[in-house]
Amino acid sequence: MLGEYTILRGSQGLAMPLKLFGGFWSKEGADPAPGVLLAIADYLIGNSFPFEVDIVQFKKDLAESWHFSSDIPFGYGAGSSGALTAGIYDRYVAEKAVDLSQLKKELGLLEGFFHGASSGIDPLICYLNQSVLLRGKKQLEVVENIPDYKNQFFLINTGISRKTAPLVHIFLEKSKDLYYQNRCDAELIPAVDEAIAAFLTADWSGLFEQWHEISFFQYKYFSKMIPEAFRQVWLDGLAGDDYKLKLCGAGGGGFILGMGDSGKCKVDGILNI
Repeated sequence: MLGEYTILRGSQGLAMPLKLFGGFWSKEGADPAPGVLLAIADYLIGNSFPFEVDIVQFKKDLAESWHFSSDIPFGYGAGSSGALTAGIYDRYVAEKAVDLSQLKKELGLLEGFFHGASSGIDPLICYLNQSVLLRGKKQLEVVENIPDYKNQFFLINTGISRKTAPLVHIFLEKSKDLYYQNRCDAELIPAVDEAIAAFLTADWSGLFEQWHEISFFQYKYFSKMIPEAFRQVWLDGLAGDDYKLKLCGAGGGGFILGMGDSGKCKVDGILNI
């Protein structure tokens, strides 16, 4: 939800499961991602892990038409790969990690099939079905008491599927520039940290102020990650006091996460959360 990129530069991050979507193992209906599970099986066979995955049972289940039935859209930053990874870990890893950091690491290794490298955060929140607060790259904790945020946020469906890795690469390349580093550290990271603090205390007006700061920074420096068709509505949000928009996940398509009055955001494909 917050800190998707800045966590790479030491900010806090807040990740939350999206209750709108979900997934489960089933033999009924059609596989929403034909061929993906077979490719994952090959990935598991071709790589070694510091934990045991029951690949024999996995392949047996696939032969018997088991699949992960999910309504999470692919390439939208909504956790489709994280949910599938969590499902595989839950079903086919007998000795599961107890330590939170180790659990995140193990889930990240499995999700490496999708991204090449993974922080493990998305599958972690899917596996736990709980929100997680990250303090820098290494410290993390489960957030037990999430405030009631009903009617505070909404999602815009851009209708564009995208891949995470190339967008992260853009951010990492930009971060090599000293001016960009300084702006990110001086402007974006404080806004993200203060936004997380405001959210956890249900300070909605304070959060809205920080959402504006994040939105402005992303429009100025992350413009390539905002689909062109949505840049004007993004600017309209910045110019007024009705709503503010920020990237959801890596950006570049998928969902855009908004805060405020969704009725004043004049685009199609809005989901209230």
